[in-house]
Amino acid sequence: MRVSTNQFYDNSIRAITSQQSALLQVSQQLSAQRKLLSPSDDPVAAGREVALDATLKANEQMLKNQADAKGLLEGTENYLVEAGGTLQLALTRVVQAGGGGLNEENRQSILADLKELRDQLMSVANTQDENGNYIFAGYKRDSQPFVRNASGVVYQGDAGVRQSQIGPNRVIDVSFSGNYLFGDIPTGRNGLDVGAGSGNTGSATLTASTVTDRQAWSAAAAYGPYTIEFGADGAYTVSDKDGAEVGTGTLGEDGQAIDIAGVQIGISGRPAEGDTLSFGPSRSQSVFDTLDQAIAALSQPASATESVSRANALYEVNLNLNSAMNRLLEARSSIGSRLTEIEAATTAGETRGDQITGEISRVVGSDLETMTELTGELAKRTYTVQAAQQTYTQIARMSIFNFL
Repeated sequence: MRVSTNQFYDNSIRAITSQQSALLQVSQQLSAQRKLLSPSDDPVAAGREVALDATLKANEQMLKNQADAKGLLEGTENYLVEAGGTLQLALTRVVQAGGGGLNEENRQSILADLKELRDQLMSVANTQDENGNYIFAGYKRDSQPFVRNASGVVYQGDAGVRQSQIGPNRVIDVSFSGNYLFGDIPTGRNGLDVGAGSGNTGSATLTASTVTDRQAWSAAAAYGPYTIEFGADGAYTVSDKDGAEVGTGTLGEDGQAIDIAGVQIGISGRPAEGDTLSFGPSRSQSVFDTLDQAIAALSQPASATESVSRANALYEVNLNLNSAMNRLLEARSSIGSRLTEIEAATTAGETRGDQITGEISRVVGSDLETMTELTGELAKRTYTVQAAQQTYTQIARMSIFNFL
């Protein structure tokens, strides 16, 4: 077969160009650190990359949500710790006030402290974030949640609780409404609320209140609140909310426990004829009303009658403050559980992200194994191009005249 000079040049140039194109392709792949440069290189792999990239971005968004949720919950917990510390100080002062032996100066000092602690707690409940939004206002974040008016402190927020999606099928609460934390607090203890009549004139003071039979009290609670009315010589009758008599009894010389409807109420001192006690299922009362109740009790003038009234009021305050502290502890416990869940979700999300990233690297050819192969391919292509060029140069110089 005869090969013309033109055919030789054309074939040689096409061969060199093809080798240079392959070399350029490998160089671009190494420069981009990936084998797949365009969808036309491998349409199936390109489609797989798009799907994996979307999954990776969704996972990254979940990780961001988890970090944001963690920050919100940790910030909220800090405020709850501050509120709990304030309530603990208030409870300590209430216990001191109920211990007896206070002179007027002591009483005024405790009164001043309680007013200051009430204001501190109000400040925590009206906390704003860095954007000026009220943390404990529910969805009404631009309105101050707790405001004092003529009737006391009222809640102006709502019951809304903000949520964050921390997983494909998991949404978690990242806030608490102020009403739950500070407003809707059950009175008394263990679902039992007790109190003494405001017009009592005897020396009977509350010392204990316990549910001794939970089943009996559960059945009787619906008919409460109950009223215990004292007659002469310590005799008493117990009536339900409709005025129906449900029990009678007589106290000992210096008071004793009254057992009725699965409830035991301890008193000391002697009630006067016409004095009353009441007990029933827990009501709801804000912690600010409880502190106002303590302040009002300590503001009463000193006298024998007012001393008993103050002692009974402080007994109720003591129980209600403990209930408020339990609510904050309950919220903090909930935050702890949520933070644990977020940490688990974050760990799983980071692992999932690493797996997706590794799969993308494998699909597009940016993994170490492929890069090593491309490095070897680059050396081979470079050698091939150089060999083709040298061969072309040597053959191109050949002429029949060299042999004449």
